[in-house]
Amino acid sequence: MDYVFYICIVIIFLLGLFLFFFYKKPSNSKDIKDLYYEALDLMLVGKKKSAYKIFKDIINNDSNNIKAYLYLGQILRESGDSKGALKIHKSLLLRDSLNNYDLILIYKNLSLNYYFLGDLEESIIYCDKILELNKSSEWSVLQIIKLYKQLNDWPNAIKYLKLLFKIKGKRDNKKLALYKIQEGRVLIQNSLFEKARDSFEKALEIDSNLYVAYYFIGNSYATESNEVYEKGIAIDVQNIDNSLSMEEESQQYKIEAEKILKNAIPLWVDFIEHMPEYSWMILPTLKDALQALNEYDKIEKYLIQVNRTNPNNVDILSHLADFYANKGDVNKAGDTINKALESNSNSLIAQLKSFKIKLLNSADKDFSVIIDKIISSLLKDKRYKQYKRSFSDKEMKWLFSSEISYEDKK
Repeated sequence: MDYVFYICIVIIFLLGLFLFFFYKKPSNSKDIKDLYYEALDLMLVGKKKSAYKIFKDIINNDSNNIKAYLYLGQILRESGDSKGALKIHKSLLLRDSLNNYDLILIYKNLSLNYYFLGDLEESIIYCDKILELNKSSEWSVLQIIKLYKQLNDWPNAIKYLKLLFKIKGKRDNKKLALYKIQEGRVLIQNSLFEKARDSFEKALEIDSNLYVAYYFIGNSYATESNEVYEKGIAIDVQNIDNSLSMEEESQQYKIEAEKILKNAIPLWVDFIEHMPEYSWMILPTLKDALQALNEYDKIEKYLIQVNRTNPNNVDILSHLADFYANKGDVNKAGDTINKALESNSNSLIAQLKSFKIKLLNSADKDFSVIIDKIISSLLKDKRYKQYKRSFSDKEMKWLFSSEISYEDKK
């Protein structure tokens, strides 16, 4: 009897083990594989919680399943827990015998974790680690370019853009030139004007049709002029004793500022001639600059010059009409503004200037001054600029999408 009893105990024990492993653990690699694909399907349809549970089950039964860990971390990151994802993915680096394929996947996820945590520099480091293992990783290069753009580090963005061209075996000169423009804009913001102009000129060497470079070269001179002029004003403020030497120093700064500003004028005119559809961007600044140089009368020469090649441009005609009105030639102003309205009857600027010119013929001319103030405010309004830029081509939209307007800084 004892013999039979012990046999029964052994059978029950073995049966229990069988049932445990049958229900609690996949019986073979095929079951793990099925669960893995089930979890991926759940992720695709947005059922991340259910997918997370399955990946946890897979890991509990197969602790060497690297991809399950990676997806587990990805679910946490996409659910807003990038710190949790980082912890999981970093732990994988402690494992022995990781092959290059595994390392690339781990580095990619670590880069994304740091990106969503706001540590862009660390994110770049892990992209570079991928490139050490795979020099042709297009994803890594694109990600690094994106990160350097966000850091406003255009020299490095350009470096990796050139690497991308090498990987693809195709060069995009338009894009490279636009990146050089962005590089120059940052240099202007840092008061490195000569270097900025060098970047803009290199952009033109890369793409001779990128006429917006003239706009920015002109802006570099205008911003530099403004800074030099402000130094003169600062000396005036300090000169409470009317020191002759300080007056002379202040005057030297102001004369130098005028010389620098004069360099901007022909560049802005070149920009208008080549890109008349963007003349609204620069004509008010051009007029202000000529006025500051006591050369306002030259605005007629420049407006006629650009109007000759662009006879139906409403912005150019509107500014030309305004010049004639301010000069006192109301009839010529009226004819010019009517031509502008024939070109585009919906132009708000042209309508306002037309109203101003009509008021100049009335008894009360003070209203025309009010209209001038309204037009000036409108031209500087950010919403108006955004509206005008909504009609721009994709390159110009991108170029100005995050612009700190130099006009607004003055």
